[in-house]
Amino acid sequence: MSLSHTLLGLLSYKPMTGYEIKQLFDCSIQHFWNAHISQIYRELTRMDEKGWIVHHTQEQTSKPDKKIYSITDTGSAEFMKWLQDFPAEFEKVERNEFLVRIFFASRIDKAALTYELKRYIRKAQEQLDKYNQIGTGIQTEAENGEKDAFFWRMTLRRGILSTEATMKWAEECLLLIEEER
Repeated sequence: MSLSHTLLGLLSYKPMTGYEIKQLFDCSIQHFWNAHISQIYRELTRMDEKGWIVHHTQEQTSKPDKKIYSITDTGSAEFMKWLQDFPAEFEKVERNEFLVRIFFASRIDKAALTYELKRYIRKAQEQLDKYNQIGTGIQTEAENGEKDAFFWRMTLRRGILSTEATMKWAEECLLLIEEER
């Protein structure tokens, strides 16, 4: 997925600073796409050079001036072209270092493996808690009339179900290890 197209999509809602874009990332699409603030600013510069966005500087007295970015007509056209061109393959094969270790786990102590699986479950639960916070934000937006909240819920639901499935998998692994003893 293209970071520039993600940024165009976010800017299609309203003009924002790079910092505001990062905040929106973290409270909306973090469960399937993440970007560091440095990546966002670097990409905003490239998009500005392509004419997809423009910015104006808002002067501030007690803080550094801030750049506010807006999508251009060219950027909107590029975003719509990209949005309607779905990929032939919907998901790429993921590289999962944790699963590689599980694959070779016959070579490590079962207690250490049990510890790591329990830690995996705790981390997944933390992710579910974040999803619930995102869900609360989406619900608030829906109550305020945001029509896209319907689609935001769809992506969030995918994240929740995936995380619940991986938790269930890890719990089953723990049971299998216990049975093997």
